Amino acid sequence: MGIPSGLGLRLKEERKRLKLSQTELAQVGGVGRLAQSQYESEVTAPTTRYLSAIGVAGIDLAYLILGTKSETGSLTTEQMDRVEKKAFEWVEVYAEAQADKRLSAETRRFMYQIFRSFWVQVELGKLPADLDPKMFMSQQIANLNK
Repeated sequence: MGIPSGLGLRLKEERKRLKLSQTELAQVGGVGRLAQSQYESEVTAPTTRYLSAIGVAGIDLAYLILGTKSETGSLTTEQMDRVEKKAFEWVEVYAEAQADKRLSAETRRFMYQIFRSFWVQVELGKLPADLDPKMFMSQQIANLNK
């Protein structure tokens, strides 16, 4: 539990891929440069709000959380349909697991991106298909929602 292993390094890689300084990415994410530095050194976990904002700027969120690059080009229309259906289902499971059973639009969007990427990896045979959504959520992203 906690910060997914390697998240800081992947965040730094993605920041450099986009040719952004720590200060610039921090501004995009709505945080200060110190917070950005702490995220990259894995001293603290980034918030969902921050992750959602940097995702809009082009950071590959699935790569940050799962450690695998997003790729969908080799999937058929039928596979993508399965991916999207499962991702929506998991967002609902995640929402139901919340105390008030509600998620903000921002959190729903973020969760959909992560779950969609996860199911793409399953369809590509890179991740096991029998993973329980609740286990996945608790192991990979529970602390990111604090």
